[in-house]
Amino acid sequence: MAITWADLDESEQTALKRLNRGPYTALQPAMAERLIALGLAERRPRGVGINRVGRELVISVLLNQRDD
Repeated sequence: MAITWADLDESEQTALKRLNRGPYTALQPAMAERLIALGLAERRPRGVGINRVGRELVISVLLNQRDD
């Protein structure tokens, strides 16, 4: 089952948007684990980062906001 933006709470949405911009050093470990479990982020040598699925979700939301 694919995760939609509406499936995420506001703090998850914010964290994902910040990860989309680059390293997010203030990301709480519990939030990182949640995003990883949802399949939106992954562990990397320098910490947790957004993955392709997460990036596509954020970009689609941002593009839809622009169209509105």
